Amino acid sequence: MTGNGNGGPDETTGWQQVELTLGNLAAGSHRLILGGYNNQKTAANELTRIQFDDLLLTTGDGSVGGGGGGGQPIDGDLVVISANDLGMHCADLDYQVFSILPPFNVVHAQVVKKGVEGQPPEILDDTQLELTYVATSSANDPVGAGSINTTSQNGEVYKSNFWEIQDANTLAYGGYGTLYPFDNGLSILSGFEHLPPDLGLPVPDLMELALGNLVVHQQAMPGISDPYNANQPQAFKRFDRDLPLFAGLPFGSTIEGVNWFAADGIPLLPIDDQGRSNAYPLMTITAVDKATGEDLASTDIVVPVASEADCVNCHGTTDDGYSGVAADFASVSFDYVSQALNDGEVPGPEKHNNAAKINILRLHDTKHGTDLDNQRPVQCSQCHYSPALDLAQQGPVDDDPESGGRQQTSHVSMSRAMHQHHGELMFADEPLFPQMPLPGERTLDEAADVLQATCYQCHPGKNTQCLRGAMAAGGVVCQDCHGSMVQVGDDFTENLPHTPYPEGADSSKRVPWGSEPGCGSCHTGDALNPNHEGEGLIVAPDGIRLLQAYRSDDITAEPIRSPASRFTENQPLYRLSTGHGGVMCEGCHGSTHAIFPNPMPNANDNVTATQLQGHSGTIIECETCHEPGSLPMTLGGPHGMHNRGDMRWTDHEHKEFFKDDPDACRSCHGADLLGTVLSAAAAARHYEIEDNEIVDIARGEPIGCNLCHELPEDENED
Repeated sequence: MTGNGNGGPDETTGWQQVELTLGNLAAGSHRLILGGYNNQKTAANELTRIQFDDLLLTTGDGSVGGGGGGGQPIDGDLVVISANDLGMHCADLDYQVFSILPPFNVVHAQVVKKGVEGQPPEILDDTQLELTYVATSSANDPVGAGSINTTSQNGEVYKSNFWEIQDANTLAYGGYGTLYPFDNGLSILSGFEHLPPDLGLPVPDLMELALGNLVVHQQAMPGISDPYNANQPQAFKRFDRDLPLFAGLPFGSTIEGVNWFAADGIPLLPIDDQGRSNAYPLMTITAVDKATGEDLASTDIVVPVASEADCVNCHGTTDDGYSGVAADFASVSFDYVSQALNDGEVPGPEKHNNAAKINILRLHDTKHGTDLDNQRPVQCSQCHYSPALDLAQQGPVDDDPESGGRQQTSHVSMSRAMHQHHGELMFADEPLFPQMPLPGERTLDEAADVLQATCYQCHPGKNTQCLRGAMAAGGVVCQDCHGSMVQVGDDFTENLPHTPYPEGADSSKRVPWGSEPGCGSCHTGDALNPNHEGEGLIVAPDGIRLLQAYRSDDITAEPIRSPASRFTENQPLYRLSTGHGGVMCEGCHGSTHAIFPNPMPNANDNVTATQLQGHSGTIIECETCHEPGSLPMTLGGPHGMHNRGDMRWTDHEHKEFFKDDPDACRSCHGADLLGTVLSAAAAARHYEIEDNEIVDIARGEPIGCNLCHELPEDENED
């Protein structure tokens, strides 16, 4: 252990005492960030548990509160609520052959002016503020203290060749120029060449585009001006009052009232500045006064990114000269596909992945008569439409065939080409990719094995955890929400090879990235009205939630919709929804695939909530956005929640609410009032009740009436 401040102890074991002197603190409330790490760890995933006990804090006239995380938020009357949109973005490290996705991260953020007595909180906009992001780090980062990601440029550390110039253009242009509209035979992306390192792809402003105006924005890495030295704040380039979601297409709409700052296209890669793999880097999101330039409030968030979206397991095995078992499986001549490293034809530095990619191009050329291996770098979505890469939200389009641009209207989508094609492959009369047993019919080990043999063959999960947080900790797996590979791939493009888009589009089928399950697919109701109707539902042991987002007898895996549920989003997609007071859902619950909390105490995912409310988990403490004591007693909180952390409620007022509407209490605390998963304590609670009796409630313990007093005998007693 190493002390700080007044020459703390250097002992390495046991309980130690450290005295810190905090100078120059004004009277009032301050936040003290306490952290520690083991600087003698031998492995990046080796965890260290540090506990602070018998904490004595003394100040002149104020008090010091505890917290934790990667940085210290600015105290004041504003709070920054922010999140990455997906919970995990993917990017290749090598773009010479073909790539799946570019370095392209998305962050949304809102700034809330805290509510005071008689005045509710207010979401501020770009007329008053601008938002910035810079890289930061956490002393508790499991990868290692001080893991920071300021730049995506190469130095002593290799990060990517995305911006490398080959044949007069960057690899970024070679791969992604084909996905932008063409004008006079040239991709619009040519106007941004040579794309400078650390600057992301241009993103059109969709609201302006709907008005006929081409306005584009580009996000940069904080170290763009001086890689590995600079860490300069970068502005969020857009404020969305409303947000089109494929609004010009039959399956789209315009989402009104999102009211968030947006940074679309931050070119982040999963390598920190010391060369360590870190898929969960932190950034500090800061609200800046537009008039004075003063920093007003900040919060640290994870901006996740992985490089595990690859095909190497099947298309580039090391025991057969990198020909890939997929070549033999497809009955394609070894001569067409084999690519040994000593040929000198496989470019580095990602030789193994590139060998697999070359095998795939040659396999595609052999089966479909294309010449992709001689057209590197290739972007598959040039022909196989992907909504994720359709930045202008045009739908499948065909450019002039002579231009070398998009040819999408007569091909199946990327999702269908990947998920359904591979999902239908058979081997020895069994699916090549095994089916996931239903919830309740599998062990944790069985679920993990099937995940590795299916989704995690291609998606982050071999090392990086895309699916993590509360859902993963509860045993949820990809298939519980999305269905099997065949079901995921059965999308609207089935008929396009025979009847081109738009006539051939099947509007009854899913749209990748646009048709997804929501919270209400499993959280269908509450303890009194679980809203479980019909056949094929897999109900959780608590009787409240479902364990699968679709009916087991539905071959399409269409998500269950529960419009009457208090937990249903207000938009088709959770990541684009807002709730209580207009706050974005991800701001309180965490990013898609990374719902708060992460079960690993030191995980960077837990930093945001700990900074905002003093503990990890869903942002549930009212004082995050309301000044203490400013709220009246109410059931008007998120999802019908009552006041939290307010002794007025605990001491007296809850009795009156029960007398007026006992079922409002039973909805979460259970018909028997003994507590349910919906009333589980979000943090350890300590109460002093009547007769000086002490009640301590552990985190996660269902709160029922009997914890503090006898159960009410009827609806007129407390």
